[in-house]
Amino acid sequence: MALAWLLLALQVPAARLHFADRYDDAFAEAKARNVPVLVVDFDGWSTDRNNPQISDFYEDRDFSVAAEGAVLVLASQEDHGERTEIVDGNERRVCSTYGGISCAAHRDVLPKAFADFGKDGQLVSPLFALATPDHKELRRLEHEQAPASLTLLLKQAAKQVGPGLRRTEYVKLKRGLNDVRRFSDLGEYTSAVALCADLRKIPGQFAPQAELAVAERRLEEAGREKLARGDELWSAGRILDALLEMDDVRLSFGHLPPAISATTQMKAWEKTAKAQPHIAALRSDRAARTIYEKGLSLERRGEPKLALEVFEKLLREYPEGRFSNRAVALVAALRQKR
Repeated sequence: MALAWLLLALQVPAARLHFADRYDDAFAEAKARNVPVLVVDFDGWSTDRNNPQISDFYEDRDFSVAAEGAVLVLASQEDHGERTEIVDGNERRVCSTYGGISCAAHRDVLPKAFADFGKDGQLVSPLFALATPDHKELRRLEHEQAPASLTLLLKQAAKQVGPGLRRTEYVKLKRGLNDVRRFSDLGEYTSAVALCADLRKIPGQFAPQAELAVAERRLEEAGREKLARGDELWSAGRILDALLEMDDVRLSFGHLPPAISATTQMKAWEKTAKAQPHIAALRSDRAARTIYEKGLSLERRGEPKLALEVFEKLLREYPEGRFSNRAVALVAALRQKR
């Protein structure tokens, strides 16, 4: 799997500049990140696809670093044909000249860019226009420019808008939040909680961090529901089920309050006479969980081959365990990806 991905990466270039797919989405992202929007229109510069002045924007490190603190929007009326490119880890068909997005996307941008930045019934191009997240123009440069001019423009606009969330961190947060929701829906609370803890390391108090706080509160609510369920099972005399449910909370919810409560409860329960006949089964379940969660961790780290081996080990050693059905599904998915 890793070799196949490496070969793909060698054959398919990765996007060097990232453009928003839709005009309105660009400003929504800019608001969420508190960063400026840079609208780029190269039309009229040159019909030569190998124009070195345009390619300089893709090669200039200072410009790329500054562009991380903005949302880039590409406007162009031309149809340049398409090629394949890796954009944010996914293979996509993009404009063969500019990359990042399709020709249809950069053509669709042009009318809205005209409405915001056109003057006296025309849109001068080449054009580089910087705006706030609410569409107010901050700076603009017309005609051909060197990357250094745009880099300075971006830095000035960033100071006006204020501290913002860099694109790389924004993408990590958005992807991570999607995974947290997916893990939660599947009942994979260990993975969801661990991922939240990792995402919390990204500094800032922007919209994605607010979403992360909501996700963590929902996880805490799920943990409390499982706590209540464990108590109900214990009261109903279903001792092993109660122990397993409470152990789930203890081991799955990290440092969240339900895990702390479950740890205290488990210590008390395991000392009771009612629990003693079930201790061996509880230990076996914990051993199976350890293997299962090791496989999940390897999968999250991008090591599917090792994850597959671990899940197969789980199925050999604990074929009737609680985690076997989940492991079967994961084994099938990992084998399909090979």
